Amino acid sequence: MDIPEPNHPPARETFPRGELHALWLCARFPSLGFQALAARNPSLLDALSRMLLWRVPLALAEGALGCWSLGRLYATISDPTSPLWQAVAKGLPPDMQWEDIRAWIQELPPPPDLSRILPWVALLAPLYVLSLWLHDAFWDHGCLWLLRGVQRTQGFRKTMVAEAESLTVGSLGTLLALLVYLPKIGVFLALPVGILGAYFWVLRGFALAAFHGCPTWKGVLATVLHVLLLGLGSLLLLLLCMVVMFLAAA
Repeated sequence: MDIPEPNHPPARETFPRGELHALWLCARFPSLGFQALAARNPSLLDALSRMLLWRVPLALAEGALGCWSLGRLYATISDPTSPLWQAVAKGLPPDMQWEDIRAWIQELPPPPDLSRILPWVALLAPLYVLSLWLHDAFWDHGCLWLLRGVQRTQGFRKTMVAEAESLTVGSLGTLLALLVYLPKIGVFLALPVGILGAYFWVLRGFALAAFHGCPTWKGVLATVLHVLLLGLGSLLLLLLCMVVMFLAAA
């Protein structure tokens, strides 16, 4: 994948350095980068295979690190001598006995071994990437259609290619997001990583605009509308569940 850098001729380099360089340029100059990708008119199979090549290993690493972090958290919760429970024991009200809580903690089952979880993570990683791709494609295409950014000659296939290419470029953001799993300092990186994630979310709008040939603002607004509609739907679903629970308890 060759993306011409501004004021520099395109250079052919070998994988993975050339591919990383192209992804970096596309993330840095999204309008130019995705227009260059759209001009190449990649097939859906090529875009999808490139997306899986980059995102599946990252999803596997993210899943493994997530399970490792949850295992550490569970080990802290299931250990009555941990600083967490020592702080809780000091602040217990008089009507609660620490020995009862300690006995409950000791009855917790041990966490599953990471070696038993990793095969499932490896199995679910490609399914996660494909489901993320389809989710973004359906929602972004619908939002772009509402904004009249989808031309009659450009169907859903163009959106699927654009989403695959944008997820490939988003591999850089996913790679940096793994820094939040660093012990002790990862929590301080959550905010900048979240801002970076928002940037790569909006980056899909540039891909939609380039592949559909619509104004950039429509593509970017489609990704924002995606978030708003998804949040509104989640809120309505939560309110519906609360109403059902209220009626059941009445």
